[in-house]
Amino acid sequence: MKINRLWALLLGFTCFALCGSSLAQEPQGISLPENSRVWAVVGEGVQIYEAKANPAGAGPGWSANDGSEVVGALPPLKTWTSHDAKNIPWLLVAVKSRSGSGLLDKVDYVVRISTEGGVPPNELPKTERETARVKYRAIYLFLQKAG
Repeated sequence: MKINRLWALLLGFTCFALCGSSLAQEPQGISLPENSRVWAVVGEGVQIYEAKANPAGAGPGWSANDGSEVVGALPPLKTWTSHDAKNIPWLLVAVKSRSGSGLLDKVDYVVRISTEGGVPPNELPKTERETARVKYRAIYLFLQKAG
């Protein structure tokens, strides 16, 4: 996911203004690591479901226009279900690798919250040529370890 830094900052401020209650309340029974927030952004697009082996075991990745990138480790450290079954779960993912220098080079965790949509279709792809794209939206918090 490539994002222009200025655009991301504007979206982040909008996110905090509109979604303050989502950020202020921790999901019941889930505690986040002590951290300082590096960046917050609203992500909108599609979740892509494929019937394809992933021998590298790579997790989800994020990149900024300044060339910095992070890849998350799977499985997530924490997962909690949305109140609406039509929304993909919220996640806390540890960063397993970083590259480049910039906005994301100090990120240790990525949190996906306030999801809308993205649930896998009832009929998942069965061959490598098939994909399913499901619209979704979420708020992503990029966190740095405290201290």
